[in-house]
Amino acid sequence: MKILRRTLLIISILALGSVLTACSEVVDTIKEQVNAQDELVAYIEDSNPVIESAVNAEISADEFVFMEEDLESAYTYLVETTIPTLEKVVEDTEAIEISMEELQPSHDKLIEAHKKLLETYTTYADGYYDGDESLLEKGDLLYEEYGVIYDEHEALFTELAEEYNLEVEIEEVE
Repeated sequence: MKILRRTLLIISILALGSVLTACSEVVDTIKEQVNAQDELVAYIEDSNPVIESAVNAEISADEFVFMEEDLESAYTYLVETTIPTLEKVVEDTEAIEISMEELQPSHDKLIEAHKKLLETYTTYADGYYDGDESLLEKGDLLYEEYGVIYDEHEALFTELAEEYNLEVEIEEVE
């Protein structure tokens, strides 16, 4: 009888230890998920103003460059306003610190996209300056590449957010 009690006591202690270990693992998983969500939210807070600045530069360029019939005015707006804004966008994007390793691929795509956007508008400026239609067409192709790269950034970010049960809503700008 004593052997049976001791055996049951040992089994009970082992079972209790297993339950506590399992609870500890669940708590660790929850903490990991919450930390990841915090990192993703912090990234959104850091990157959104930069993304918004890039979008505003695009909207302004659309209004003041592509609707402009005077090529010199279009060129001047690009080199005095759009390009410096996009240079700052690239600089600010590169300055965002990433502490979550899984977020790095998405962030790298955002950097690549903003560099491509800067290259696009620099090419447009060159085309307006030289009056070279082929450079303007090249700018159009670069802009399409920018769109693809940016979409890849969004897809990577959204996938990561879903992995950590964070609901993300991406607004489309027309």
